Amino acid sequence: MNHTTFKTALIAMLLSVLLLPSLSLAKTGVPDHTDSFYVNDFAQVIDAKTENYMVNYGVKLHQKDGAQVRLVTVDSTNGISMEEYATSLFNSWGAGAAEKNNGVLLLLSIKDDDYWAVPGKGLDSTLTENRITQILSDSLEPDFAKKDYNAGARKTYGALIQSLGGIYSETAGTRNYVADNAGVFKQVTKDYLNQSANRYQSTTHSGVYIVTVKNLGDKSLEDFTYAKFASVGAGPNDVMLVLDIGGDNYHVLQGKGIDGLLTNDVVSDILNTELEPQFVQKKYAAGATATANAFYRFFLSRADYALKSTVAAPAISKPVQSQSSSSQSSKSTSASVSSTVKDSLTKAEGFVITGLFLLVIAFCSFLASRRNRYIARNR
Repeated sequence: MNHTTFKTALIAMLLSVLLLPSLSLAKTGVPDHTDSFYVNDFAQVIDAKTENYMVNYGVKLHQKDGAQVRLVTVDSTNGISMEEYATSLFNSWGAGAAEKNNGVLLLLSIKDDDYWAVPGKGLDSTLTENRITQILSDSLEPDFAKKDYNAGARKTYGALIQSLGGIYSETAGTRNYVADNAGVFKQVTKDYLNQSANRYQSTTHSGVYIVTVKNLGDKSLEDFTYAKFASVGAGPNDVMLVLDIGGDNYHVLQGKGIDGLLTNDVVSDILNTELEPQFVQKKYAAGATATANAFYRFFLSRADYALKSTVAAPAISKPVQSQSSSSQSSKSTSASVSSTVKDSLTKAEGFVITGLFLLVIAFCSFLASRRNRYIARNR
């Protein structure tokens, strides 16, 4: 083998070793996060009420100090270890403020009957491995074992939020967002709609008013809605849904402050998906609740859009210190090799290069052995 061939082969071997993490990440097939960002329910085991509740307090925590709790559910990791899949999600999506590394990602794999939590490096003293194990054992395992993923996710998400200094419950306001003139809602429905509106208004700055009516008199449904919107003091960022029970119809009016965001096309999609199937069956309470939840999901997913754009890059809040260190090692090692390998290689230089190559392998092995340090699981 001539010197040039030897040099090329050596560089190729070094690159193959240093690129192993990237190849592993590609194999994992990390999906894009959902619009909800904080709750990514790919397995569809979380109901709309619970998702909105979690996202609301996830946003509040993030706006407080940049910390983030991200929940992911998948049907299966398709043979990829929970550790690798969860860490790949964390590193690809990012979580928490870049300068604080204060994010945590919780992965539930339904068909694999397993879960995994990955905290950021900045949470070493706050969210220790023992603390995560305790949270998973107390808040998730009992419901997970019963396959009540919705309840387990809600409790665990809250425990993580509170461990990072956030709130997970609060006294909601008392503003009335429901006018059930047609008398088609039970009290529990009115309570839920009012509580949701008051809870999410402080986060989204938008409220959802629900009105039912049996007799419009001499007004059209559109005119009635405009008049009602003004009479209740709805704001420019609010939306109103009117159910005309007597006329078997409904109408939505959004304030001028959000009509460029909550467009007529978006509203039509929500109504066709959430309200119409229930309305034709005269399930007015179910339809109104589903529609309100859909509007709040829309608003909550955009509640910290400006902040969100600064934390979604892959380089943010790496959970394992050795991974970012490995990247630095790659640069310095490559530079060393390129400056050492010359067109004419002496025997001594060959020993030096071989030694460097072995050191790189040993260093990568050392990093891999530390990879689990900040990953906790209780299964």
